[in-house]
Amino acid sequence: MVTPVQTKTTFAEYDALPETNQIVELIDGEIVMNPPVDPHQVVVGNIYFHLRGRIATGQWRLAPTGLHFDDDNSFEPDIFWVSTENTICALEPDGRYWHGAPDLVIEVLSPSTAYRDRGIKYETYQRYGVREYWLVDADGRYAEVYVLLDGKFQRQGVFSPGQPFVSAVLGGVSIDVTPWFTD
Repeated sequence: MVTPVQTKTTFAEYDALPETNQIVELIDGEIVMNPPVDPHQVVVGNIYFHLRGRIATGQWRLAPTGLHFDDDNSFEPDIFWVSTENTICALEPDGRYWHGAPDLVIEVLSPSTAYRDRGIKYETYQRYGVREYWLVDADGRYAEVYVLLDGKFQRQGVFSPGQPFVSAVLGGVSIDVTPWFTD
C-alpha cells in the first residue's frame, strides 16, 4: 500500500496565487479555502461596525485581509485591530499583507473552522504576541476572551449578551456583545 505524501506549500507559492475576494489562508503550510455562510458574515459585520464606531484610533481590518506570520502561516482573521502604538505589526510595502501580531484578533467560529481557530491559529497568535484573542460563537451567542500574559493566553472569561467585559487592549473599554447577535 502506498501512503500519499502531503507536500507543504511555502508562503512564496501562496503569495503567487491570484488576488481574490475569497478567504484563502495558508495554515501550517496548507492552502485552505473556507467560504463563509451568511449568518457568520452578519455577525462579523455587526462586530466590526460596533467596535469601529466605539474605537476610532488604530487600524481595523476585516477578512479578506492577509495577516502574514511566517513561511507556513498567513491567516485572514475575521477582524483584527492594530493600535497606533504597535511596532510589531505593519502593512507590507506592497500593501497586500500585514506582517506581525496585531493587538486584537477576533474569529467568529464556524463548524468547519472552529478546530483551527482553537488550535493552530490560537497557537500562532499566542506565539507571535497577539495581546487579545476573541472567539465568538454566533450560534451560542457568546464571546470567549483570551488575554496574553507572560507569553501565554489566559482565558478572561466567556461573555453572553448582558454580561459585559473590559478589554485592556482597547483601553479599558467595556464591551457588551448584545449588538453582535442582532439581524
